[in-house]
Order: sequence, then C-alpha cells, then structure tokens
Amino acid sequence: MKVLMIASWYSPKEAPVMTAGVFHYEQSMALKKYCETALYFPYDTTLQTDFAKTEERGLLTYRRKMGGISIPKVSALIHQMHILSDLKRICADFKPDVIHAHCGIPAGRIAVRFAEKHGYPVVITEHCPMEQLPVDNPRGKEKLHYAYRNSAANICVSKDSMERLQAHFPDCKFQVIYNGILAPETMELEKEAYAKEGKINCCIVAAFYSKDIKGYQYLLPAIAKLKAEGIPVVLHICGGGDYFEYYVNLAKELDIEDCVIFYGNCSKAKVYSIVSQMDFNISASLFECSGVSVEEALLLGKPMLVTRSGGANSLVTDDVAIVVDKGSTQALVDGIKEMSQRLKDFDTKTIRAYAEENFEIDHVSRQYMALYEEISK
Repeated sequence: MKVLMIASWYSPKEAPVMTAGVFHYEQSMALKKYCETALYFPYDTTLQTDFAKTEERGLLTYRRKMGGISIPKVSALIHQMHILSDLKRICADFKPDVIHAHCGIPAGRIAVRFAEKHGYPVVITEHCPMEQLPVDNPRGKEKLHYAYRNSAANICVSKDSMERLQAHFPDCKFQVIYNGILAPETMELEKEAYAKEGKINCCIVAAFYSKDIKGYQYLLPAIAKLKAEGIPVVLHICGGGDYFEYYVNLAKELDIEDCVIFYGNCSKAKVYSIVSQMDFNISASLFECSGVSVEEALLLGKPMLVTRSGGANSLVTDDVAIVVDKGSTQALVDGIKEMSQRLKDFDTKTIRAYAEENFEIDHVSRQYMALYEEISK
C-alpha cells in the first residue's frame, strides 16, 4: 500500500523547527510502519525552484512553488494547472494507491479533480475550523461540496467538526478519526527544570499566527487578575508567530513579566518537556477544529482547562478537563482557580489511558490503514 499525502499548509523546507502542518508529517511517518508514504505540498511560497523532490526528515517530499504572477485569477488558474501536472508526474513516480488530502479546500478539491480523471480514491481530512470555512459563501460552499461529495471518505478530527459539517452538507458522509499524537516515550525529554517551585505552573501551547483566535487577549489579563489577588500562578507559553512580540509587550503593559514565560517556537521534545512538568494545561481559543495541544497534554497525563471553542472541548470529558466559557477573562480566572483547587481530583493514569485510546498516533494509524484498505477495494 502506498499513500500520497497532500498538505494545504506545511513548514518551509529549511525550517529548523516544524510548526505548520507538523501533524501531516508525524502521521505520514507513523504510517510508514504499515505502508509507504510521501507528501506533496503545492503551496510553498519559500521554494527557490518551481518544483522539488527531496527526502525531508526521512519523508519523501514533493513541493511546488506558489506565486510569481501579479494577476491573482490568472496566477490561481496557472497554479492549478501546475498542480494537476505535478500530480500526474508524482503518481507516475511514486505510484500511490490512495491520495490523502488535508482540508477540503484547497488540497481536497484539487485532489478530487485529479482523481476523477485518473481513478484514485481520495480521503479528505478536514482540519479547518467551521469559522474559517466558506460555508456562508455560495461559491466557496460549492467548492467544498464538490470535494466532500466526490471523495471516497471525509474525516473530521473532532466530533464537533463532524456534526457541524454534516449539518451543512447533509448528502455527504463524515466520520471521526482524531489527530495522531506521538507518545512521550518516543522522544528524549529535556532534563532542564521548567516548573517554578512553590508556584501553580500551567502551560498553553498555541502559535501567535492570529491576534485573536488563541484567546491570549483574555488569558494574559486573567493572569494579571490572579496576580493582583495574590495567587501564585506562572503561565508558560510555547509558540511563536507574527503576533509574538505584540503579546510579549502586552505582558509588560500588564506588569506580569514575572508570571509569564515566553519560550517562542519549540521543538516537540521541548514542548513535551515543559508540559510534563506542569500542573495543568490551558486551551483558551475562541474556536478550534480540534486541538493538538489538548491531545498532547492529555497523553502526558495532564488535566486541561479548555474553553468552549468547539473542537477542543469536544475532545475532553469531566474526568480529564474543566471547561469554561470562551472569550471571557473572568471565566479563565475562575477556571484556573477551580483547577488549582481540584488538581488532586484528576488522576494521571486515567487521563493518559483516555488519551492513548483516542489520540495515540499508532492507534490512529491503524484506523487510517483500515480505511485505506476499505476504499482501495
């Protein structure tokens, strides 16, 4: 069995730390235990050549340069033609049995268009939150409908995502397979001490690619309120991005530099090292399709404080998390207080067992292999 992944977003080739689309890479590598995998990223704005085929971090990877033409509609049309040509070339080279596209648009739509002519079964895994899908735009919704209607299977990474997509596209079939998460024992954790002694240590793992989505505009003021009340909380933040400096400056303005530690972009091993030393983790998002950081923390046996952001809160149960309202500083204040008082109510082994059953990457790989074999028939 050979599976070709197509990513709608992915890290640059030379990036020292993979961030964008890292779960595409991790799942592709985990599947190599059961089949051959390769990945195609046709939307690379950093590529120096028009097309590249290389082995990147042990994964056969094809890339297509995007951009270069100033007229948007002409550029998009020409780029689609290049992608279709690339897929023909890649399929002749790699000879996949299944094409697995990540997100209905753009990757899923172009994969289905190619597969209709060349006879490949296509799986689409939808990672995009409903709030960022063009379901209220007739043309955009039709593009999504075309992709979902003509794929062999549509996978959602949370129950919330599945239910909402099913409501918008009742004639299409959706099912849940969670994002696969690497088990902690598969990597060597750092020995450095990150938790601050005598403090309530909590962590959020969320990139600053948006000014608002991850809820930092509510979380940092919540830390300021807790500090004013004399509650000894320290927030550890893993993630970089365009708005990183904006929030570093906000922490200074709020006078909470002694209560917040910004680590920037971190390797997976460093993230796991930090989270493993925390009392609990936080997801403060306004909306999520799923929540990889939630799954990672649970796999490390850490309880979660999660906002009602859709996908993230649909990943948890009362045994592993406390759920609070989104978009509210006071809700986060109250949730952190409750969590600090109830830490002993959460059992590490119970949390870890729940996460292993649902999110552990080899368990997810076996689900995908069963799906690939079914649709290949």
